Amino acid sequence: MNKVKIIVNECSNKFLNYLIYNRIYYDSLDKYNDYYVVIVSYDDYLYIRRRYKCHIVKYYGKENVIDIFNRNKYVFLSLIISFMLLFLLCNTIFDIKINSDNEDIIKIINDSLNDNDVSLYKRKVSFYKLNSIKNKILVDNKDTLEWIEIREKGCKYYIEVTPRVKSNNNVNRNEPSDIVADKDGVIKHIVVHSGSKAIDIGDYVKKGDTLITGNVIKNETVVDKIHSDGVIYAETWKTVNISIPFKRVDYVYTGKTINHYYLDIFGHEFTLTGKYDSNDTINKKSIVIDKPYLFFKLYKEEKKKYSYNEIILSEEEAYNEAINRSVSEIEKKLSSDEYIISKKVLKKEVNSSKINLEVFFKVYEKIGVASEIKDIGEENGESN
Repeated sequence: MNKVKIIVNECSNKFLNYLIYNRIYYDSLDKYNDYYVVIVSYDDYLYIRRRYKCHIVKYYGKENVIDIFNRNKYVFLSLIISFMLLFLLCNTIFDIKINSDNEDIIKIINDSLNDNDVSLYKRKVSFYKLNSIKNKILVDNKDTLEWIEIREKGCKYYIEVTPRVKSNNNVNRNEPSDIVADKDGVIKHIVVHSGSKAIDIGDYVKKGDTLITGNVIKNETVVDKIHSDGVIYAETWKTVNISIPFKRVDYVYTGKTINHYYLDIFGHEFTLTGKYDSNDTINKKSIVIDKPYLFFKLYKEEKKKYSYNEIILSEEEAYNEAINRSVSEIEKKLSSDEYIISKKVLKKEVNSSKINLEVFFKVYEKIGVASEIKDIGEENGESN
């Protein structure tokens, strides 16, 4: 039964007799000069106010909560709106920084992000979708990009890009050529099959520097130009930024695929076969028939079924997984004769939902690609 504390505008003993006569139970009763303060049930309060002028000064139990809410409802409403606004702002993308001066590469990345619904003032995507987008950009632009890392910090996405230095396809073994560095590094091993080496083991080189030259020089004069051939290995450096949530859901492909065929007639879908509605599939839609003289289009929707497992990690388990994933990120880009020399965690951040690591790697890899031969003047930064 809900209790209330009331003030009764009565100071005589008649009020006390009234309570006793009407068998009104009270928890406490205090008498002051001009009034009584008494704690009674809410129903008894309603009965008392028929006879005496009184008002409630405090509620107890559920009614107290309701009273507090009613008296402060605008404060509570402001807090709710503030938290909703804060949540919305914290999950909105306000800036995307692409670390590149190449306008073509910036356009490729921006277009790819837009295709995946990642753009300014839209909601941030999950860690797994962001990783999937990154991998898709690399696959779709494997001839243009060698490395891409997308890092979320606050309401911003920071994107690090390494463009791929390609061999000149017009350079063949019968034409003069150089071998140049396609990334920065410290030379570790050189094998020259033809041409002359332009660097030594232990030298630091930058992307674009000549490693093996096709210029044949005698007495400081170029007397011939040949096709350079050789293999150069160097210590290079890569940084991986990775986030691992402490709680996640892993989706595992079950091996079952359902092919849903349907007709689209003036915007309405009519299933032919394979209709399957569920939240446990990843769908890929393609058009089978689309002719201007037909009043319909035939679509195929490939639905791959997945099962899911909820995984909860401790801080140590999340840390180890982050390390393993960063190693895997590097290794999947290396050939069998390339390897990781060492790794070091540069930065570690832990919050209530995830762990963020920045891992630095030293890598042993090939860095030479064929290029049009450079004249001596060009190599020294001179122009004719």
